[in-house]
Amino acid sequence: MIMPVAGEPEVRTTGGQVDVITMALIDAAYDKNENVRDLIGTSLYDLGRKQPVMVLSSLHSYLIRHAKLAQGHRVVLLSTIEKIVKDTIDDMPQALARELIDLSLDEMTRSKEIVPDWQTAASNVVVAMGTRFCNEVMEGLHQKFQPGVMPHFFVVQTLGSLASANVYGMVPFLTAVLGTMLPMLGMAKHDNMKWVFAHAIGKFSEAILDYVANIDKAPDPTVKKEVFSGEIYSAYETFFKVWLQSKEPKLRLAVVEAVGHMSHILSRDKLEEQLTMLVQGILGLYKKQPEPFYVTQSLCMILDAATVEESTILEPQLDMLLNSLHPGVCAQPDFNNAMSVKNHNELLRCFTVIARSFSDRTIGFLMQKLESGGLVNSEKNRIGTLEIIKHLINSAGPYMEDKKPLVVSGLQAILTENNNKVKRMFSQVIIAMAHHEYLELEGGTLMVEFIVRQCTLPNSPPGKRSPDPDFVTNEMLRSMCENVLQLVTTTIECMERVLWPYILELLGPPQYTPAFGSIARCAAHLANKKREANDEDYMLDYEISVNIPKPPAMISRLVVMAGQPHAGGGRGQHILLLMKGLSPNLNPDLVDLWDAVIPKLIQFLEDCDEDEEKWSQKTWEDLMLKMLSKSMEVVNDDDWMVEFGTEMGKQIPLYNNHPEEKNFLYKCLGVIMRSCSNKQFVQQHLDLLFSTVKHTSQVEREGCAIGVGYCASSHLDTVIAKLEDVAKKDMVRKSTGFMGLLKDKSEVDVERVKSTVMLCHGYLTFYAPITLVTSRIESSILRSMNPHFSNVKDPSVKQNLIRAVELIGKALHPSHLNAVFEFSRRGELITHMQEYIKVESMSALHSETRALAMNACSTLVQLDPKMNEADTFDLIKVTTDSVYGLPAHGGVGGKGKEDSGGEGDKGLQVMMQEALDSLNSLLKEILKKSVTPDGLQEIFKHLEPWMVSAQDHERERVMHTALEIFNCYLEHLEFGPLSPTVFSNHGTLLGRLTPRCTDPSLTVRQMAIDCVQVVLKIGLRYEGQPVDYKDQMVEALTTLKERVVKDDPQVLFSVVSDLAKVLVKKVLTDQLLPFLDLVLQGLIDVHPHASSGACVVLNSMVKTRGSSLHQQVRDVIDALHVKLGEITVEQTKKGTLRTVRTMATHHLVGVANALLNKPLPFDENLVECWKILAAEPQLTANLIDHLLEIMARHVPYEEKAVKDRKQRPPRTATALPMAASCALAEILQVPETEEVVISNYHRLFSAVMVRVGATTGVKPPPKESQAGSEQKPAPKPKKKDAGAVSQKKELDPCGQAIETLQGFLTRSKSEGILELMEEEGGWELLKDVDKFQDGIMLLARGLATTNVQHVAQVVACLNSFLSSLLEPQRVVVVAFFAELINQKCVNDLMLVELLVNSMLGRLVDESHIVRMLCIRGLGNIASVGDGQVHKYSTTVLSAMMAGMDDKEDPEDDITLEAMAGLSKILAEIDEGNVRAILINITLRIRPCFEKEKSSVRAEAFKLFGNLSRFGDGPSKAPFLEQIHTNFISLLLHLNDEDDEVKKGCKSALRQLGPLIGSDVINDMFQKHLLEEANLHYGEFMNNLAKALLQKNSRRDDDDPYITDFSDKINFYVMGCVSFFKSTWETVKGNAAMFIGFLLGNLPQDKHMAISKEHVCGALMQLLKDPSPHVRIRAAEAMSLLHEY
Repeated sequence: MIMPVAGEPEVRTTGGQVDVITMALIDAAYDKNENVRDLIGTSLYDLGRKQPVMVLSSLHSYLIRHAKLAQGHRVVLLSTIEKIVKDTIDDMPQALARELIDLSLDEMTRSKEIVPDWQTAASNVVVAMGTRFCNEVMEGLHQKFQPGVMPHFFVVQTLGSLASANVYGMVPFLTAVLGTMLPMLGMAKHDNMKWVFAHAIGKFSEAILDYVANIDKAPDPTVKKEVFSGEIYSAYETFFKVWLQSKEPKLRLAVVEAVGHMSHILSRDKLEEQLTMLVQGILGLYKKQPEPFYVTQSLCMILDAATVEESTILEPQLDMLLNSLHPGVCAQPDFNNAMSVKNHNELLRCFTVIARSFSDRTIGFLMQKLESGGLVNSEKNRIGTLEIIKHLINSAGPYMEDKKPLVVSGLQAILTENNNKVKRMFSQVIIAMAHHEYLELEGGTLMVEFIVRQCTLPNSPPGKRSPDPDFVTNEMLRSMCENVLQLVTTTIECMERVLWPYILELLGPPQYTPAFGSIARCAAHLANKKREANDEDYMLDYEISVNIPKPPAMISRLVVMAGQPHAGGGRGQHILLLMKGLSPNLNPDLVDLWDAVIPKLIQFLEDCDEDEEKWSQKTWEDLMLKMLSKSMEVVNDDDWMVEFGTEMGKQIPLYNNHPEEKNFLYKCLGVIMRSCSNKQFVQQHLDLLFSTVKHTSQVEREGCAIGVGYCASSHLDTVIAKLEDVAKKDMVRKSTGFMGLLKDKSEVDVERVKSTVMLCHGYLTFYAPITLVTSRIESSILRSMNPHFSNVKDPSVKQNLIRAVELIGKALHPSHLNAVFEFSRRGELITHMQEYIKVESMSALHSETRALAMNACSTLVQLDPKMNEADTFDLIKVTTDSVYGLPAHGGVGGKGKEDSGGEGDKGLQVMMQEALDSLNSLLKEILKKSVTPDGLQEIFKHLEPWMVSAQDHERERVMHTALEIFNCYLEHLEFGPLSPTVFSNHGTLLGRLTPRCTDPSLTVRQMAIDCVQVVLKIGLRYEGQPVDYKDQMVEALTTLKERVVKDDPQVLFSVVSDLAKVLVKKVLTDQLLPFLDLVLQGLIDVHPHASSGACVVLNSMVKTRGSSLHQQVRDVIDALHVKLGEITVEQTKKGTLRTVRTMATHHLVGVANALLNKPLPFDENLVECWKILAAEPQLTANLIDHLLEIMARHVPYEEKAVKDRKQRPPRTATALPMAASCALAEILQVPETEEVVISNYHRLFSAVMVRVGATTGVKPPPKESQAGSEQKPAPKPKKKDAGAVSQKKELDPCGQAIETLQGFLTRSKSEGILELMEEEGGWELLKDVDKFQDGIMLLARGLATTNVQHVAQVVACLNSFLSSLLEPQRVVVVAFFAELINQKCVNDLMLVELLVNSMLGRLVDESHIVRMLCIRGLGNIASVGDGQVHKYSTTVLSAMMAGMDDKEDPEDDITLEAMAGLSKILAEIDEGNVRAILINITLRIRPCFEKEKSSVRAEAFKLFGNLSRFGDGPSKAPFLEQIHTNFISLLLHLNDEDDEVKKGCKSALRQLGPLIGSDVINDMFQKHLLEEANLHYGEFMNNLAKALLQKNSRRDDDDPYITDFSDKINFYVMGCVSFFKSTWETVKGNAAMFIGFLLGNLPQDKHMAISKEHVCGALMQLLKDPSPHVRIRAAEAMSLLHEY
């Protein structure tokens, strides 16, 4: 131990470097960077755990010696002392403990002023020391805590903190402490001192209670809290009577907290004596204290103390307490404020504490509050009261057991509550009551009924929502209660006794109908559970449970409600499950049937839930009615059936407000009447149907009519008689009194009844027995209906008359009657229908009358005999005019009336579609009666005027109809002996349809193409082809429909051209003239698109010839170009473009030059010119030759000289080559050029690629030069000129060249190259001035791998550019050649030699880019094969070494390529070729390890790793020395800032691992240094350091090169030190960290081999490094040197 200098504090040093390191860390602990401060603190803490005495004494000494140290620095060091002390106090020497206690006490009290951070840190040290050295601490504190002298603030606070930290050590001192402290309370003048006294005594009280509570573990089990009651009472008097009155909130808060704990220590007498004042005083603080939680917490502790052992000393204050606490609970907490929520919970806890002794009074108080509904803020009072009750039910169980009946009866006052927020809270109370068996008491079922009632709530009315954020909507409350009902049923076992069978009583009352699904779900759960378990109480005794509906009533109710399975939240499945579960209780005969059928019905609903499109209400009702019918068959008891039907009839009033359910009930009743033979029952229930149906509701009307129809199937005459009776009694207006002023039945009522009766006639006819209906139809049914057809004003009557007519038509159809019946009255009914249609408004679609009438006509048309031509004409005319002429979307309809069948609820578009569908159905039925050309024309002539309408919606409607009738014609076309053999209107139909194929409306276009296709198929049938014959051209029209989706004129032109090709082939010879006649009419169509389409088809059908010109080529082309810009109809433009093509067949060069002299970029008309030229096979080859010649003969850009050689000279593209490139790009877009392109592949590829390279970074040509020297001024374009040249987008030369290249590769089917360029980002590379050569290499790779046959020819074409004066062109060629070598020159050895010689020849090129690419190409020779590598190895190695020495390589690009090339070459050659230069190479690349350019570093490391191939032979010894020399560099750069450098180091270390002389280290390298794996660098380096220090146990013990790394540790350490001057902070940090790992793991006996002083000094210098990262790593390393 080193003795301290006299007068200085003693440092218990180790004599090693760790002493100095510790001092350095202490000195640097107050770093300006927070992260560094934290890390240095952690390092000191780590050292302190290993060397606690030295570190703590150093910290002690430092603080003593540096009295003026910055306060923040002192805080950091004191905090470090605290952390170390907490971990090492058990082994701390007594002397050091005293020094630290004295130090911390001195630090804590040195300043009389309060300095919180500093003094808190010191106080924490004292408290930490007190956990073991409590006596010593108390001795020190005692010196600072003298009687009669006001102590330091933090002395008192420390006493309090120590009482919490060491209860057992501190409590024995409390008598003395309190004896000294209590007299000081009166001396305290300042609020902060009062606060700390209150805080400390509160902690003392808490410690005493803790001590007594755990007395079995205490050192002195005789200690009682009564020992302290006198002192605590003395303090209490000061606190409560004096300090609590302070205006300082913090002091009051401290007093309140303290008093809460003190109340438990006060004697019972004193507590009872003070209780009144205490409670009143605490309650009074609510008004003063902004945060009530601590007041409530203290009050709760006081109440707890007062109610110990159910004491009643609180009784005098009880009413005051309850009245004071209750408003606090009623004020809902702010759930975003944690303290508010905690206060709320504490208030509730107060009620629980009070209830222990005063449950009667508490419950009585709460019930009284519930009854005071008329008071102000009644809502909040009730919610709060209910919340308290809920809390008591859950938390005060033993004390509430005998109060259950009182609670249940008291809460019944809430059952009639209307406020949703109150009801929500009450629902929560009911859940709590259910869990604690309250609901089993009398009145419990009322609570269940309350929940059910909330499940019936309707949706909240729409409108502005309440601004209250806690507003509870009906939907929210309903959903909650549905869940509550389900929860109590399924999860609370005791509730079964409450709910079964009571829940069944709730199925009947109409007020619970909206909650039927929820009730059924719960009942189903219970019923099925009890049925499966065969519980004793499963079977129902209806004599005892008189309120449960009897079986017939129950079945009726369940079946009807199941008719609407998706209503009520999807009640259908629950009802069905309930029916299955209850079936033994309902009728034993139904059990087997329902058990078999109901699961299938449930599965049907589940399937429909998964796929909503499967759902059909009618299908579901049919299934339910079928089950009902089967059920009656199974029971087979007419009396039961009568009872069942009677009960169902009684339930009709239940559904007065539920028309859908009532509709289904009527149908069920009809099924029952159909099955029942009791005439009286049938008659009574027919009467019941008509007396209960609401004639204003179409839904109920239809249910009644269908029910009557079902009944008629068994009781036809009874039903007819009933209808006649209703007509006599209810369809006649009766009036009495003077002039009929007093009316029994209004006209409106009569009309509504008439609507029902007419509809009943229809369903009666439809369901009547087929053997009777024909005899009754005219004699009875129509006789009753006929008087009502005329002068119908009420729309409801009209519509139901129409529905009845349609049903009559269906009933008389041969397929229904199974016989032919000639309906003589058919004409009259059709006339009535037409009259109804005619009177409908044409300004807007108001109702569905049209659609219904046309549906009825469709049914009637199908009956015999066939209608005559005049009647058919009238019917078609009336119906088509009534539908097609309606405004778009049906116009603005009027509001639907209640008795109009609900049309107002239907969307106009839906009604419009229904009308159109009905018309189409009618016309198809008419056509089916005469499937002949004449029959088709009879309909089509009505459609033709609408086809050329100016209104889109009218054309769309008529085309929809046309398609329907053509398809119908094709489907029903049959050939018989008398059938026509010629499709005489084939041409006229096609001619009329053709213009519509390019209609501006997409819908019309698509349907017109469909129509053409169908008409052509009809023609094929007349030609003798079978039904299933597929004509390829006709079937191809389907694709045209898909293509016309776009409005693009080009697409439409393509479509109509393809259509014309089909029509040219398919229009019959004898139909050609009619076809052309109508197509000519199409040219004047009001729609330009349609007229253009007609023009294209016409031009395709009529081929013309052109003439050629000789001298006026330029003038003609210019004029044509101007005209193209003025033409507005696209297809007319096409005709003009054909003229250009005709000119080019005679004067290709002249036309091409004229087009090239136009401004760039070409306008769309010029583009079309180039494309139409290219599409002509006779022109393509010569046109491409001419363009390539222009590109080769003219320089691609003009360059301006610049003074600075480093600056790239600006380049501007020349106009003519650019125009040629643009033209070539357009030509390559034309598919027809493919053959010519492939035959000229090598010329096009090389020319376009060189142009791409030459235009990278080149500006576009000036606008004045774009048109050429001889260009005439272009005329001013018109406003609508599509070919206008003004405001053109500037053309990018490079981008354009790339487009040309892409077009070439596409057209030549070089998909492989295109895919490669897309995947590798090649197109973007080509645009980059600095990287375009990489894009060229991608092209070379693609050519060599996918188009091998063209390589040699492309090389031949490119060779001439090697001597080009333009650097970009040389760069393109050299880059291309370099990559070809890399691709093995497609195994062509002669090509290898040519390319290598070319590379060697350009090694002296003035362009360093060319030289670099030559080096790259020569390095790529490694890819060609061993033979070639050995052949050129000497030459190539020389070139690589020369490349590394290139003096004009400021960016190290050539050096980088040389190293990369060396890596590849060295991988292929033998050791003998390298031996002489191996060490020279390693020395050359070593400086590259630290190059600024990351790619150079990465490549240098890779190359060094590749040299490992030659390190295991004769050169092993010197190479191994190079490994050790560079080992540290490799390891430190393993965590380089650049990812590629990291990969390079990983690769190198894996390759060098086998040579390094350690199997353990080699295994680590191979396992952890995977290239793409994420390396945990710190962990790896630590493990590596351990491995380096292990004794080497290599498997090959005879190897003379086995390395003992422990001898090289100092070498490695000094190597790391050398990196402390690195420019990269990451590397510096890595070096510091590795030193820490190496030295931290080094065995003690090896320490002498290390230059400890130098290394530690260097690390300490790093603590001053500008980089926080480096300082952190240095501190981490120093924390590991605890043994030095």
